[in-house]
Amino acid sequence: MKNKVLAFTKAFFRGFGQIMLQGNAWTGLLFIGAIFYDSPLMGLAAVLSNLTGIATAYLMRCKQEDINNGLFGFNASLFGIALVFYFEENTWVWVTIILGSVLSAMLMAVALQKKFPVYTFPFIAVTWISLYVLSIPELAMRTVPEHFVDIKQMDDFLIEGHAFGQVIFQGSVTAGFIFFLGVFISEPIAALYGFAAVIVSIYLSHYGNESQSLINNGTFSFNAVLCGIAMSGQRIRDGLYVLVTVVIATYVDRFMLHGGWTTLTFPFVVAMWMLGPIKWVDRWVVNKWNILRGEQI
Repeated sequence: MKNKVLAFTKAFFRGFGQIMLQGNAWTGLLFIGAIFYDSPLMGLAAVLSNLTGIATAYLMRCKQEDINNGLFGFNASLFGIALVFYFEENTWVWVTIILGSVLSAMLMAVALQKKFPVYTFPFIAVTWISLYVLSIPELAMRTVPEHFVDIKQMDDFLIEGHAFGQVIFQGSVTAGFIFFLGVFISEPIAALYGFAAVIVSIYLSHYGNESQSLINNGTFSFNAVLCGIAMSGQRIRDGLYVLVTVVIATYVDRFMLHGGWTTLTFPFVVAMWMLGPIKWVDRWVVNKWNILRGEQI
């Protein structure tokens, strides 16, 4: 019984950590703490969604290893936070949070079964659908939290904090740097690559003459953070992968924003999907090269 409780607790906190691709319970604990610091209501929504995602995975009898690694909690958690971010709370919003969390977990289960890397796409798809449904008159009132942006002037160091914070819809620099710390204690090189990715996205945004206020609050950088973390590694070409995906994500982000789309983390997912075949070829070439070297020896 004690082992089951411990496994469930780790799965719960890892669900938050997996939002930034970290299967680390301590990282997840820092993440949910930062969310509650910024917005207790968002924290409550995140907890409810995470638990719903895990419960759905248990009911579907998904692999215990996947559940323990928090793979059914992170899309659900993002979804719950997103709805509280975009709408004033009411009964319809909370019902949608539960139903959407179930659906996101189900989509994740299918993706894992098919071995398809969906990343945060279940969260994106369910959120887009919910934004449309809840926009029906008298169902829910759209809103943007006042705490979303807390800087008034350009400061690239503060933008780093906002970029990490915006990944999970948090606007304070404090929450953003707690997120950075959470990634750093789990995987230092991933945190540093995420930090560097923001610098690249800031440069691209300035070069494209984008709105300074949008640059300030990390709008063009939070997808870059995820690219930096996802592509991080010890090899030189890992750095090249980070650069390529950040460029792709930033330009997709700009295109979608100017087109009036709710971007969420879709630019990050697009960048990952576009680089997937290239990484597959890379692994194939390396494997072939290692085989040839072994034969020569």
